Amino acid sequence: MLISLLPIYSKSFGVRVSTPSLSYPVAANSNAVSSEANFSLALTFPLQTWYEWGYLHNPVLASDKDISRVKRSYALLQDQIDDTDNPIYGLHTSYGENERNALDPNQWKNTQVNLLEYLQVGIGTPLPKSVVRRALKLQARKTAHGLSGIHPSTYQALLNLANSEALPRVPRKGSLGASGDLISMAHAISPLFEDGPKGPRDVIGLVNTNAMMASWAIEHDYQLRKVLRDCFKSVALMSLAIGTGDEHFSEGLHYGEVHTSYARAGNLLTQLRRDYLKSPKIVEGKKTLLQARYSVRCAPQILGHCLDLLDYSEAKIRSEALAVADNPLILESGPWHGGLFYAIGLAASAEFMLEIIHRLSEMLDRQILILMDYRLNGGLPDNLNVESFNHCKGIHQLTSALFQEIKARSTPVRQMSFSCEGNNQDLVPCGMAALNNVNDQLDTLKEIVRAATFCSARAAMMRSTGGLPEALKLSNWSQFTTTEIESIL
Repeated sequence: MLISLLPIYSKSFGVRVSTPSLSYPVAANSNAVSSEANFSLALTFPLQTWYEWGYLHNPVLASDKDISRVKRSYALLQDQIDDTDNPIYGLHTSYGENERNALDPNQWKNTQVNLLEYLQVGIGTPLPKSVVRRALKLQARKTAHGLSGIHPSTYQALLNLANSEALPRVPRKGSLGASGDLISMAHAISPLFEDGPKGPRDVIGLVNTNAMMASWAIEHDYQLRKVLRDCFKSVALMSLAIGTGDEHFSEGLHYGEVHTSYARAGNLLTQLRRDYLKSPKIVEGKKTLLQARYSVRCAPQILGHCLDLLDYSEAKIRSEALAVADNPLILESGPWHGGLFYAIGLAASAEFMLEIIHRLSEMLDRQILILMDYRLNGGLPDNLNVESFNHCKGIHQLTSALFQEIKARSTPVRQMSFSCEGNNQDLVPCGMAALNNVNDQLDTLKEIVRAATFCSARAAMMRSTGGLPEALKLSNWSQFTTTEIESIL
């Protein structure tokens, strides 16, 4: 499949690639369950197209219009380079706080080489190849706007690198997310300049960007949506185990202008509950409490809120991912200096994701606690014990320990900012640091969801006459995965 670099505007390939709508189907009445008969289709991946850009089966190619724009932009730069009355940042001046130091524009080759070298200082675990490849493709898309003055041959080399199997190692630590992805992108584009830069803005025009952060955010969005699917399944099974019935998830969510996302989440939970009850291995517990604890009773509100936050997060990603993020822009009227690289939208996206992770982890930890207590779980044995020492008390303790880690790393992104780089970057959005935090917390959340699913499925099946499946015995905990649920049930 060929991807046009300007999928929204160009039909040069005869193929139009667009990103699915971010909005969810509205579930505003009690009959809405039937409109989402397939749970997997109901919870889709709005950024699926961009997610797949991280893989070799989706190469990028330039259209004739893309190439024309890039050539025109480079020609404009050549026309403006000698106009000392309209200096170009990074060409007539040094960088950042050192902008006060004038440079000879004719020395641009040395200036670009020095910039690339001093930025290649990143540390830490390398970013996944899919993130690096996607970032290079996003950057090719941004460059194709024809506003950066990149040399046409460098642009073509960028396309070739984005489509190649061999990619550079890109450390994940070092970017402030203020002037974009300076350090991470310097590592990513380094192979382009083994023989030196071809044009005066080839390096600065490719590192003054937010492409790496956007790619990292797209990766997290995809993974978080997968985890959210598993959360719905775990909550549905848990509610069956303790015998809540459908009441908390159904009728009352559709009256009095209740937020549609709550009703949607309730519908999905009701649908899952009904599907699971079709299995002879699932027997719903007897309802012993008029109102379940908040972590169960208010699950539609929590899950619906998380669906909303993912929508907001994706809107922010979408607004940044394909937009030009360079400084300055090379316009026909002359250079325009601004802050398009300032990825505050991607930092906000990370903030939304971090809240989702915290909310889901807290809810599931509380639900596991309920499952461990015979007074709350519908009369099942304490700790879901089925035989001597084959119980889940340790898993509950593990989950609480994991939630402690989530809480310990829950500093809001807005509180990470402080003045940097000689006070030039006196406000920084902290997007990359926040996205790295999302990555680590996502790994922790996946383990919490795995634990919750294990306990919920075990509890939901303990009342059946068929006995507990081997996969849900404590001895098999370390091998258990959430993907096993359908086959177990």
